Amino acid sequence: MQHLFENQSIDPSLLPQIEKLSFQSIDRDYAKILYISNSIFFVILLLGIILLIMLEIGLTHWLSPTLILLWLSLYLGSLWLSSLSVRHKAFALRQRDISYKSGIFFRSWITVPFNRVQHCEIARGVLDNAFGLSVLKIYTAGGSGSDISIPGLKPDTAESLKEIIISKIEEADEEE
Repeated sequence: MQHLFENQSIDPSLLPQIEKLSFQSIDRDYAKILYISNSIFFVILLLGIILLIMLEIGLTHWLSPTLILLWLSLYLGSLWLSSLSVRHKAFALRQRDISYKSGIFFRSWITVPFNRVQHCEIARGVLDNAFGLSVLKIYTAGGSGSDISIPGLKPDTAESLKEIIISKIEEADEEE
């Protein structure tokens, strides 16, 4: 018996318009977490620069103020990019999937159907606790490249999303 293989074309105009999806932004307080973590890194870097200046270069060398100005420019730039990155992080929940987008220069957009989700968890680091935020981590069957980590969520929002996703996983399991 011979099987007939079919693979018919689909009109792209009939596909769902995911660009029209209504995304919900993450909490703006997440920028403060980024500011603090960047500041910690840059303070350590500044201490290294000061040690280099004091031990090797000397205060009167032309390179000393150049290094400090370079450090200041990079630090201010990192704060600006942190603020900008928070504005570009958003998620959308639909009936059968969840989407997350991020990125300033290199934009990333990942959509995971609920039937691919293995489990999800809520994480809270020290800074997250200080600002009353959580991170929702969604793990998929596709490996780390298809996992989603949504930072900057209020704990009740993260918990609600987790409950919805778990109920959707159970629904998908019952359908199979």
